[in-house]
Amino acid sequence: MMSFGTWFTFFLLMTAIAYTPGPMTLFSMSSSVRNGFYRTLPAIAGGSFAYLTQMAVVYLGLGVIVQQSMLVFNTIKWAGVFYLFLLAIRNWRQSSNDGGFKDTVSEVSSSRQFSLGFATGMSNPKSVLVFTVLFPQFIDPAHYTNHFITLAVSFFFIQGSSAIAYALFGAKVFLWMRQRCLTHIQNKATAVILFLAGGMLACSEK
Repeated sequence: MMSFGTWFTFFLLMTAIAYTPGPMTLFSMSSSVRNGFYRTLPAIAGGSFAYLTQMAVVYLGLGVIVQQSMLVFNTIKWAGVFYLFLLAIRNWRQSSNDGGFKDTVSEVSSSRQFSLGFATGMSNPKSVLVFTVLFPQFIDPAHYTNHFITLAVSFFFIQGSSAIAYALFGAKVFLWMRQRCLTHIQNKATAVILFLAGGMLACSEK
């Protein structure tokens, strides 16, 4: 059974990563702006199915990684730290723009929304980071399946709530900030959160 302290550390890192703007959250937000919240739900479901597919693949191969030396763990870990810091720097330097969002509502089928969500989820570097970098740091090889399921369920709840929050509230906040030319504040706040997530990962111990 995974200890509460270990799980809570993962929860904090995962929340920081999931709630910073990324491909899936921005897609959910832009879709909500264009199509409305309820028409965005199939897209969120598509993204979730993509993550389920990725996790199934990782589950079958990650066991080999988990059994390797500390050199493998540290290499994966510091690659993740570097990636988070790189994202933070990009967000800090990013200029304010509309990101291609439109206020007009358009009609789109549920199947197309699901397909777009699935494609976005499968190509999301955040999920690759979580499954290949974060998961190994919190899995005990002796309890591989149990720990993997615990992390996977936690991921689904956090990532799902993030996508829904961006679709439901993020679109309104984005439009409000855009109208007041305040989107640069969002970029800076995102950068700070990513720096903190990278620092937490760097300080984490298996």
